[in-house]
Amino acid sequence: MQPQEVGAGEILANLSVAHIVLAALVLTVLRFALIPQRAAIAKSAAELIESLLVAGVLVFLIIRPFFMQAFYIPSESMEPTLMGHDAGYNHMTGESPPTSIHDKLFVNKLAYHLGEPRREDIVVFRAPKAADFETNHTAENVLIKRLIGVPGDTIEVKPDDKGVMRVWRNGKPLDEPTCDDRASNEPCIKEPLQNPQPEQAEFGVGKPLKLGPDELFVMGDNRNHSNDSRFWGPLKRDRVIGKASFIFWPLNRIHILH
Repeated sequence: MQPQEVGAGEILANLSVAHIVLAALVLTVLRFALIPQRAAIAKSAAELIESLLVAGVLVFLIIRPFFMQAFYIPSESMEPTLMGHDAGYNHMTGESPPTSIHDKLFVNKLAYHLGEPRREDIVVFRAPKAADFETNHTAENVLIKRLIGVPGDTIEVKPDDKGVMRVWRNGKPLDEPTCDDRASNEPCIKEPLQNPQPEQAEFGVGKPLKLGPDELFVMGDNRNHSNDSRFWGPLKRDRVIGKASFIFWPLNRIHILH
């Protein structure tokens, strides 16, 4: 069965540049209106507005566009490395988690301006419309996956000599351990790959796929429930947004990503 997957959500995504500029103008007007006031409360209010103005400009007009962006994880495709599920029975995975967990993380947007994506990186990207099976290939969802192949690599998903389905890169099977309870042995996968693979998995499955100069191959750590390059093909390099670097929420899951 073809995995369905909604896009990773950007925190504060609805605050566009236009909204930020408008808010900055309003705060500026309020700041100047309070300048003539001599009361202590007016001065305190003016200082607070000034702090909000500076922080807002830094975060939304400088840091978010060029350096760091925050996202939350809506689906199970990268579990247990990145958690994204609701409590109760999930008909897609057949699991019934007792609680809801949706990791919130920072994505480093500067990393790939200074260098190229590397194998095993966790990358956030704008998926092509071919990856949208939810609304019939009309949306370019933001997805998050692990980078398996870089330009020049040959990727193939096939059984080894013991009949275990594995990912092969440049003719050699990848060493991919199963994750422990906290995925502290990352990079790892949640469980072995299905054998056989779903019939919709046609890219690099059962036959080698050579990646072109600007092509990447991505897969979820929860391989059996991940909408990834096996189903819609290589990812173009210019679609990569950044490198997932740090989980900041929930508090008991704060850690640096490998």
